[in-house]
Amino acid sequence: MTRDPAPAFDLAHLRGLPQRKANPEAARAEAVVLEELLAVGLTKPDHAAYTSMTRYLFPVTPAERLVPMGLLNDILFYVDDRYSPHRSSLDDTMSPEVADMTGKAIDALRNGVVARTALPDGEAIGRGFARVHDLFARSAPPLLRERLATAVEQCLLAMRRPVRDILVNGTPDPERYTRIRYDDSGMKVEVELADYARGFLLSDEVIRHPVLDRARDITVHIGGLMNDLFSYQKEVVRNGQLFNLVPVLQGALGCSPQEAFGAAVRQVNELTAEFEELALAPPVFDDRSLCDQAAAYLESLADQIAATYNWQFATSRYKDADSVVPLLRAD
Repeated sequence: MTRDPAPAFDLAHLRGLPQRKANPEAARAEAVVLEELLAVGLTKPDHAAYTSMTRYLFPVTPAERLVPMGLLNDILFYVDDRYSPHRSSLDDTMSPEVADMTGKAIDALRNGVVARTALPDGEAIGRGFARVHDLFARSAPPLLRERLATAVEQCLLAMRRPVRDILVNGTPDPERYTRIRYDDSGMKVEVELADYARGFLLSDEVIRHPVLDRARDITVHIGGLMNDLFSYQKEVVRNGQLFNLVPVLQGALGCSPQEAFGAAVRQVNELTAEFEELALAPPVFDDRSLCDQAAAYLESLADQIAATYNWQFATSRYKDADSVVPLLRAD
């Protein structure tokens, strides 16, 4: 008696929020961002595969604000591709030189100061972050700039965590993994821009409201964990990485990769459903204008969740002619 083949790596059941209209200001902003990147020396041959994400994340933001946001995002993609560890072994992590470079990059983002590094393009990254600092200094209050610097710092520090940190008694622990992935994905940077993208800034007290706080957390988790599905071919199949939700669930559940992929899809879908429930009841404040801003903030987070789904299907970044994920096979 033959066994039925294992189920395919199926994205057909992954739920995403409906796609928003593309930002009409995006082309103008992306042209400026490209000039900025060329000026500091941070473009890559596949630059076009990731520079378009900002137009999906922030579909209603004017070009003037879209430029520093897009520049920051593109530099983070560059750093991730260039210096994040493959994590193909339990102890694989960043070298001391990369750790030093990322620390100086954070200083450049906070203070606009470029320091020398031992890495060939380390100073280019510092110049890029310093330029982001200067652009945000023109249009964003100190509170937002500190939130962004903190989120970027948490992201770069989390990139240095080895796979061993997600193990419990030698077995991958999904809860530990999702805690590290929360920072490592860089999605918290986007969440910190959700109100700025709509032209206002919420206080720390307001964003700690239980509805907004949970909505923020869900958005960050979806951003990282959904990306694990789209990047499975690139990270796990091609590069042998262990730091991905699918192999983590495979090890924790003792199942096949295909079954773990299905479990990951269900986990992301549950988060999406929870966000949709939260969005039906925005928080209420005594100040009517604050109520309107809280509702707009939830809409901006929904834009990001929609972007996470729709951009990753649209970009060539995760396409491969031989992908084990049928919906991501390149034509």
